[in-house]
Amino acid sequence: MGLCSFCNEREREGYWKYYCEDCAMLRRMLVLHNPSECVSILKRCLIRNDKQITNKVNIELKTIPKESLENTKKALEGVKTRSQYDNVIRN
Repeated sequence: MGLCSFCNEREREGYWKYYCEDCAMLRRMLVLHNPSECVSILKRCLIRNDKQITNKVNIELKTIPKESLENTKKALEGVKTRSQYDNVIRN
């Protein structure tokens, strides 16, 4: 039948259709609701902010034994994290 015109990964719903089932659902949501509202909902649900990233890192650090944590800190000295790069881009 052909690939979806949106994701280019899955088969289309039907011969005369343009989108796969999931992309068709996304398109219907965008038509029914304001696209900017849909984008803000997706950003709020799928993208972590700096506070959430810091919280997750702190939780994960509590699960690591102290001996391996010290070795990891030495290995990571001078390595920039993705959030540091993002902060440079934002500023």
